[in-house]
Amino acid sequence: MMQQIFLGYGGGGGVSASGGNQTLTPGNGYTYHTFTSSGALIVTGSGDVEVLMVAGGGGSAPGYNSGAGGGGVVHHSQFGVTSGPYSVVIGGGGASPNASGGDSSFGGMTAKGGGGGTSYGNPNDSNPGGSGGGAEGTETNPAGAATQPAQNGPFGPQTGFNQYGNAGGTGTTSGAYSAAGGGGAGGAAPPAGPGPGAGGVGGPGQPFSGFEYPIVGLAPLTPQANSPSNNHYGAGGGGWGYSVQNGGLRPTGGGGRGGNPTPSADQLGLDGVGGGAGNSYYTASPNKGGDGIVIVRYAV
Repeated sequence: MMQQIFLGYGGGGGVSASGGNQTLTPGNGYTYHTFTSSGALIVTGSGDVEVLMVAGGGGSAPGYNSGAGGGGVVHHSQFGVTSGPYSVVIGGGGASPNASGGDSSFGGMTAKGGGGGTSYGNPNDSNPGGSGGGAEGTETNPAGAATQPAQNGPFGPQTGFNQYGNAGGTGTTSGAYSAAGGGGAGGAAPPAGPGPGAGGVGGPGQPFSGFEYPIVGLAPLTPQANSPSNNHYGAGGGGWGYSVQNGGLRPTGGGGRGGNPTPSADQLGLDGVGGGAGNSYYTASPNKGGDGIVIVRYAV
């Protein structure tokens, strides 16, 4: 866990603040407060801030297992604040087998943790979440549903408020050839194709202009996040299959790599972007989902 630091900067519109694991003013007209662990944002003054909030991604399990869902994503470009503390909670990635990710929250808004993956022989374990977990390849049950779109009702009518989460992919009944990927904030996972070599691809993350990884203080995530614009969040993890799916890359935006690769760190959901865990049959232990993040920015 990173040590929390407190630095204050003047903000446009009468807002200044302190708090976060990193406080950055990259010269683009904004100050950023980036939280990768829970804490508090201390606001002075009143006005609007922009908030990007990502929950933890779901986890997966060893064996014939589907990919997990990415953490739900909330974006509010005109969130009104007044002087005082605002609690920030960061959802951790699902760590035990097929566990859902933890929720992130700020200012009364909640980003829901991604749904865990599903395992062979458990036809009733489709896991809903911010983005839902995928279905295992031999199951006829539906994939995990996305719970993020139904959250934060009081904020829905507000200008600038949006939230993102999508369902996992469906499986196939043609044998244990493949399992679907988890849903992503930027789109649902496609169905796992029947037959050998058809591991399910995780759903993509959602891009956010102005929240590029280097700007918000995340460690260099290229090529790890597989994000051509360096700003995708909440991707789902890939499911098991006989061949390496998606060209051997993570789903776009930090989900874990699926298919049938040699076990590696690439199967873990990426921290800081809420990626869902991917899965390989050869995985000997649960793959953890990526931790979430909360980023608040305001005009300098």
